[in-house]
Amino acid sequence: MAQEFQAKFIQRGDSIDYTPVSAVAAGAVVVAGGHIGITKIPIAAGALGALAIRGLFDVVKANEEIADGAAVYWDADGNPYNGTAGTGCATTTAGGNTFMGFAAGLAGATTEVVRLDLIGVAALTNTVHNALTADLTDPANAGAIPVADSGKCDLVTVTALGETRTLAAPTYVGQMLLLSLKTDGGDCVIAVATGINQTGNNQITMDDAGDSILLVAITAGANKRWRVVANDGCTLATV
Repeated sequence: MAQEFQAKFIQRGDSIDYTPVSAVAAGAVVVAGGHIGITKIPIAAGALGALAIRGLFDVVKANEEIADGAAVYWDADGNPYNGTAGTGCATTTAGGNTFMGFAAGLAGATTEVVRLDLIGVAALTNTVHNALTADLTDPANAGAIPVADSGKCDLVTVTALGETRTLAAPTYVGQMLLLSLKTDGGDCVIAVATGINQTGNNQITMDDAGDSILLVAITAGANKRWRVVANDGCTLATV
């Protein structure tokens, strides 16, 4: 047949066709191929139905706080707060889970649901070209640098006697974190929960604007650890 077009409009893309092997109830979260979707109505076994892959949904969540705008993932055998254990829940933990979308509002640790802006595509943004485009908020003096996902964190110090930050272990293998001292109002000392090289250094000191370090997450034994990929101007130490 001769080619008639390069692309043909089918629908807006808010939903995709789905035929389940077993019956699916309304309000179920389904991972199907390269998409994650939610059923609006029940679908019988073997019947053609649809999965919503766009829109705002209230989704059961784990016993954890989820910040407004945070990336949210589906843990297929997670434990929903006040729900049925092992039936699945939303979480900010990326490793081993499927990306759903972004929180549309703050959900406290003991809130049962998170309002979610469903994106529907299983793969998030952690590709080689854009893993570090996400802006991570500087937690300020004595705060914890966010580790929910890959990104860059521009640090600003205002205390001449020096400031501190903490950095927890990575969330998943392959996670990338770019730290830099954007404004030098005093030294910034970062205490890392893991060694960041084979020497065992676990402290990073930045003392000039422009000092920067790129970290990537690996597995060492049974633990996830940060490892230095590049270091420009930072002093590393073991404490």
